[in-house]
Amino acid sequence: MKKAKFLLLVFSLMSIICFGQEDTIRFKTTYTPLPNISYSPDTRLVLGALLLVQFKPGQAGPETRASNALLSTAFSFNEQSSVEADYTIIFPHERWFWKGYASYQKWPESFWGIGPETLEEDEVKVEYQKIIFRQKFLQQWKSNLFAGPYLQYTNMFNVAYFLNEDEEIKAPAVTGAEGGANLGLGASFIWDKRNSIMTPTTNHYLEFSTLFFSTNWFGDFNFQSYLLDARKYYDFTSGGKNVLAFHARIEHTAGEVPFRELAMLGGQEIMRGYMKGRYRDRTGAQVQTEFRRILTGRFGVVAFGALGVVGPGFDELQTEYIKWTAGGGLRYNINKANPTFIRLDYGVGKDTGGFYVTLGEAF
Repeated sequence: MKKAKFLLLVFSLMSIICFGQEDTIRFKTTYTPLPNISYSPDTRLVLGALLLVQFKPGQAGPETRASNALLSTAFSFNEQSSVEADYTIIFPHERWFWKGYASYQKWPESFWGIGPETLEEDEVKVEYQKIIFRQKFLQQWKSNLFAGPYLQYTNMFNVAYFLNEDEEIKAPAVTGAEGGANLGLGASFIWDKRNSIMTPTTNHYLEFSTLFFSTNWFGDFNFQSYLLDARKYYDFTSGGKNVLAFHARIEHTAGEVPFRELAMLGGQEIMRGYMKGRYRDRTGAQVQTEFRRILTGRFGVVAFGALGVVGPGFDELQTEYIKWTAGGGLRYNINKANPTFIRLDYGVGKDTGGFYVTLGEAF
């Protein structure tokens, strides 16, 4: 496992060394080291360190949006730990688009079962270790339209279940309860006209991605996943001072789907207020809207609301199971040249709620 951590760190650093060293005349590479202090209902308090690098590779000019790479380590009061590299690299004239993520996680979490009606008393604790490697290599076909192969490898191991911290129990009768490795191959199609990757304020983003997992290529399960992600931004004043944003996310899975790969509600990106995975099933649909306002200088505020539902299939997404969240938050810009926000949000839903402190907008 030490070797796996080392390889992830080497891979992450290579992403920075290869693409972030050379500044262009028009864009100055910025390195922003920060303490990684965050909080969410999933993790409670998290401490660690992160490095955000914003750059343009090669001789990219103003026609190319800024790339970014985020390296982080995290240790939570829930005995969770992770090493992560998350990066989006846009090549000169935006001819190529490379979006990648790699991590090692030791991340105990809660599991309530599958379906839209699971109860709080169904909760069990899951302890596991996991390696995630996700890559999209996209070529621009037409202006702002990208397509290319999509690869994802996950390996979940050393899995155990507890009713509380001391009482270990048998694994639940769900697919993937014992862990396993999966290699997914597929394609991604993206129409991206946003003015910024980290802090978009205008235009739109539309993605359709699919992955096929098989026991024929280093996997333990046969299943498929499909994702449709749509985002729209309206800037009512110049400079992104008053922005109304909309986001819709639809997921569907089919086949022998491990419970960790099902569509989930909750988390720090959408349906804030619910712990990630509080509800999960084969199909999920979520929508949210957010109003963002810069108050003065580096400070801003937001208000948001969201709806979401899960079910066994599209025809079984019932209105009576729709969950809601609403909330607000504060923003602080750490980079005036290429705005990037530290965000503090509080979201509430029916009998739930939680704080989120993290880097970058929710969507």
